[in-house]
Amino acid sequence: MFEVGMEPIPGHRLLGRLGGGAFGDVWEAQLRDDARVALKFLDCRNQPRILVANEIRILLKLRELRHPNIIRLLDVCATQQYIVLKMEKADGNLRELQEVYLQETGHAIPPDHLLELLDQAAQGLDFLAEQPRPGLSANSHGMQHCDVKPSNLLIHDDGLKIADFGLCVSSLSPTHGKRFMGTKPYAAPELFEGRVTTHTDQFALAVTYCELVTTGRVLQAQDPNSDVWTPPVDLKKLRTNEYPVLARALDPNWMARFPNCKSFVAALRDAVQKPRQSKRKFTSRQLIALRRVK
Repeated sequence: MFEVGMEPIPGHRLLGRLGGGAFGDVWEAQLRDDARVALKFLDCRNQPRILVANEIRILLKLRELRHPNIIRLLDVCATQQYIVLKMEKADGNLRELQEVYLQETGHAIPPDHLLELLDQAAQGLDFLAEQPRPGLSANSHGMQHCDVKPSNLLIHDDGLKIADFGLCVSSLSPTHGKRFMGTKPYAAPELFEGRVTTHTDQFALAVTYCELVTTGRVLQAQDPNSDVWTPPVDLKKLRTNEYPVLARALDPNWMARFPNCKSFVAALRDAVQKPRQSKRKFTSRQLIALRRVK
């Protein structure tokens, strides 16, 4: 168990728990020069080694390639019990940004601000989709994150970065163990069949938009114990001009979706047309300050 003030890695003093990823807890840590980083602790005793190794391989590959919308891995450390991923620290995530907007304005993240952020997510996801998985040939299909959701889309310096690559899998391949993986309601139907497609992340990005822009009003209840896919979004509750775009991105037939995430977000932006102008647009510094007040 970790506690504030501990130094599980010399020179890295824990300041507080930031949350949990697919396979480990994430803590904020202060370095000796007062810089702040995020430490993700992967408990090698309780997690399948193949999944721990997968996240490390993916992050190491992405560290070499670098993309402004993918969280940056700074180092990999090891203790007796944990593999520790040292990453740049974000200011929050989309779920926390939604909470700030609701508390301060009584409204969800405005569509214009949300689309600005999701466009950055789309750029990172499409970049990932173009990269062969480590260990596979350069001619292989790219990768899918497979766990896109608001808590894995981080706010950093008023931009967005994608995090938590523990479930990342090559496109057009079976899932780990050919079993369901991901998070309901964001998981595409093909994940329930134990397979990944080149458009799996687009589905999750569309569900994320629907949830945040409507504060969950269009989401349908999901049975947490069921292994049968049910549509996560009630399309009849969507605004008329957004309906055809979101219906395509959420099509159960993955081949009917948009060619990539960027084209989906571009079509959605056109459908929204003149987004409602928000009275306030929260920056990352405001997000941090408001969270500290809570």
